[in-house]
Amino acid sequence: MKIKTIDELSDFVKQLLDKGYKKFLLKWDLWVGKTEFTKQLAKHLWIKNISSPTYTYINIYDDKLLHWDFYRIETEQEFLNLWIVDEIENYDYVVIEWPKFENYYIDDDFVKITIKKEKDYRIIDIE
Repeated sequence: MKIKTIDELSDFVKQLLDKGYKKFLLKWDLWVGKTEFTKQLAKHLWIKNISSPTYTYINIYDDKLLHWDFYRIETEQEFLNLWIVDEIENYDYVVIEWPKFENYYIDDDFVKITIKKEKDYRIIDIE
């Protein structure tokens, strides 16, 4: 699937929500729209003021949406110190950017989404 605009991304996110998906693993390169995906998800959930958790690792919105960014996590111990295994089930919606150490939290409920930038559009693959 090709996406060129924010509106097309929003429509894509809405389709995922309509299919009942609530947990997302975002495997994208830098600067292709991972946080924008979360902003569009939040928009459909009536949540505002979304920001990137790159430096905080985690953002929680309305006790409903858990937004993680594992980009800067380098070791398994560092990952385990962040208590994700205990917290992930406490939220209706979960978005994880740069997923790592998936064996600790992955289940069939997660949708793996890969987006690559090509010229003036994005190509999306879903697992």
